[in-house]
Amino acid sequence: MRFVFCVLSGLCLFGFSLENQAAASENKLKLIYHVDLTKLETDSFFVNLDIKGFSSDSAIFQFASTAPGTYQVMDVGRFTGNFKAFNSSGIALPVYRISTNQYVIKNAQTLGRISYQVEDTYDSQITEHPVYPMSGSNLENDNAMVNSQMVFGFIKGHQSNPIQIKFNYPKGWKVGTALEENKEIYSAQTYDELVDSPFMFGNLSHAASNVGGTSIHIYCYSQNGMITADSLKAGMMNMLTAAEKFIGKLPVKHYTFLFHFRKDLPPAYGAWEHSYSSFYAMPETPFRESAEQILSFASHEFFHIITPLNIHSEIVERFNFEKPVPSQHLWLYEGTTEWAAQMMQIRGGLISQDEFTQRIAQKLNINDAFRQDISLVDLSLGSYDKLTSQYTNIYMKGAVTAMMLDMRLLELSHGKSGLREVIQKLSKKYGPKKAFSEKDFFDEFTQMTYPEISDFINLYIKGVETLPLKNTLALAGFEYMADYKTGRFTSSRGDFKVDFINNALVIRDVNPADSVNMQLGVQNGDVLMKIKYKEETLSLFDPQTQRLIKSIQPRDTFTWIVMRDGTEFELTAQAGQKEVSVKHRIVSMTEPTKEQMEFRKWWLSNR
Repeated sequence: MRFVFCVLSGLCLFGFSLENQAAASENKLKLIYHVDLTKLETDSFFVNLDIKGFSSDSAIFQFASTAPGTYQVMDVGRFTGNFKAFNSSGIALPVYRISTNQYVIKNAQTLGRISYQVEDTYDSQITEHPVYPMSGSNLENDNAMVNSQMVFGFIKGHQSNPIQIKFNYPKGWKVGTALEENKEIYSAQTYDELVDSPFMFGNLSHAASNVGGTSIHIYCYSQNGMITADSLKAGMMNMLTAAEKFIGKLPVKHYTFLFHFRKDLPPAYGAWEHSYSSFYAMPETPFRESAEQILSFASHEFFHIITPLNIHSEIVERFNFEKPVPSQHLWLYEGTTEWAAQMMQIRGGLISQDEFTQRIAQKLNINDAFRQDISLVDLSLGSYDKLTSQYTNIYMKGAVTAMMLDMRLLELSHGKSGLREVIQKLSKKYGPKKAFSEKDFFDEFTQMTYPEISDFINLYIKGVETLPLKNTLALAGFEYMADYKTGRFTSSRGDFKVDFINNALVIRDVNPADSVNMQLGVQNGDVLMKIKYKEETLSLFDPQTQRLIKSIQPRDTFTWIVMRDGTEFELTAQAGQKEVSVKHRIVSMTEPTKEQMEFRKWWLSNR
């Protein structure tokens, strides 16, 4: 998953503990979901599940607490209501809610139907643990979005049961999904596959193509018609061609891109990967303004066909939707994927060398805003709960660490084998149906490569040592400066950092010695709401906010509007002055050696 929030620009794979499975015969239920998308005025999905073959005395119906690749609490049961169960004769059965996400059905020997209603997450009044738009659900007059874990549940013990789904939707709507369809009935082999297959409905544009034998479909909803599937197609084909050159033969026969563009998205937006599709919820802007970000997101999500689809541990084999179990290898699933997304673009000629180094620098700058005492393994294991606020850094520190690992492998192999080649070997060894050992993977990775890689893993993946950026980038003829003084000056609006928590910008690490902070009286825990300067007052999530902040000059009066303990405060100060320094400056050396240029070729081209 990739996501950003609009002020601080930019989601452990949770795994599966094997749920107690009943005898094979118990998994032979006939399950048919019917979902009504026509009651648009209710902002709700109305769901019926027809059941044949159930014979136990009681049943537990489970809604998802989270979903693979989202790294957030969802507790889908919060959005459900009017839950009822009936026997095969239509007689109501006793139902008891035993937790947020579970209902118990009694006298269930002849259970015939379950019905319930699910609220649209986009328009929900539930504010705690908001669901990211790319993994939520939406129902409007001209479109609907169904991420399956937000609408469907399962009977415990029958997560592996095949499922059929039929939708009732307004006439004229198109449907976009990677799931198999026959006569308007969609089929999933398991609940996991259903969750792995989002749907998009409505006034959609559609484009199709083929890359290296892989069938590509693009569906696009654009609220005001600014972007179409055809306008996306050219850039997407260039990216997919670059991906094929980077990966080799694409390991899927079909892939579907689902794009949802609208003006009124929440502050956090982005994309969510699946095995054969990916879903994108992004602000609607003219295509020329958003094309680069769309391509960057799509590059990341598409590479997930390698990790974790073809390379994953046993924890990821079967997801525990009741209580997720984190994997320590988020560095591989997300960090390495983000590295690959950038490498396939530079090696495919989609971005320039300067743009590539600027992206590395940007990731390092964003990394600076996060805690530096957290290893990538600790971040993986804690991103679901205690380290949620640090999660985004996996796309920054994780990607740069993967880059350093790639360069170390190239150094040790004299250009013969980098991280790409190791990933290719792992993908061939394991594939979609075979897992590596969660516990032993670091040892296996070292055995496949070099003994020195064990030191790299211990220092920079398991440990918190500072990455050797200067020496490593010098191998390829690049000069790295952690803090480059420019001799120019700009305004200071306070010295503090910000965390993004529950769709709020929360201040931390206030520097008590900073003169602007002294004037403001800003405190750790304050929630930034707005910025006021001259005649303008803007929300921190307004797209124009960065422009307004940058226009503040030294000694100008400005105001941060914050929320503190439920009360709004206006914190006013005169802007200070500070020298402009370029953090993490990466530039090509003036006269790189022949050896450095050879290493650069190893690094920045497909060998």
